[in-house]
Amino acid sequence: MKRACNTLITWLISALLGLIGNTCAAGVMADRTRLIFNEGQAQESLMLANTNSYPVVVQTWVDKGQGDNLPQNIVSAFIAMPAVFRLQPSALQSLQVILTDRNLPIDRESVFWLNLYEIPPRHDASAPDTTRVTLAMNTQLKIFYRPKNLPIAPEQLTNALHFRLEQTADGVLLVCRNDSPYHASFASVRLIQGDKIVAGISDTDLLSSPYSERRYHLDQNLLKSHDQLQVRYELIDDTGRAKPGQAPLR
Repeated sequence: MKRACNTLITWLISALLGLIGNTCAAGVMADRTRLIFNEGQAQESLMLANTNSYPVVVQTWVDKGQGDNLPQNIVSAFIAMPAVFRLQPSALQSLQVILTDRNLPIDRESVFWLNLYEIPPRHDASAPDTTRVTLAMNTQLKIFYRPKNLPIAPEQLTNALHFRLEQTADGVLLVCRNDSPYHASFASVRLIQGDKIVAGISDTDLLSSPYSERRYHLDQNLLKSHDQLQVRYELIDDTGRAKPGQAPLR
């Protein structure tokens, strides 16, 4: 029975790694990259796995992505339970995210961030390997609260995205106008001319909020003609997969 349990844990961790991919340096990984709360839903659960070779203490909380407040000082519409726990190497932990405040906008999505802060063990200063350095890691996952009766379906988001270039004193910016009630979560955004990539986006946060405009800094100065430029992007869907899309500049 013990061998069967160990085999199951190994399989689950492998599955989690497959879902997350190899881009994350954190050792505590979740079985998805985002949570979708539909109106009327009270809680959601996700599975965490410790892929480190050492135990960690994990602290969890939900905020608006500010990252500069202590968890005990944050007031959020969601709480995560358990808030603090110890996770052994190769161990799994179920985490519950609970909606505590339903007084959220009803005409658009709201976004929050689930923080998974992992603290490695301290090493004995008298031990031979005192040169080892361990760092605490904070992984953030998006939480989207989605009201009922929004005017369009999530699959129609791409039809509500409009792009244009804007000349400023600091150079040319790419402006994304999001006319939908959903957040547009981009994995990448590039300007192309034909099949050639002429510029990318230097910003690290590519999220475009509902019913708003978002300005992105280009990683190249566009000194030549802007004729026939198109925007090629990858948009992350509810499952965390990046789907390609393309749109003209207007």
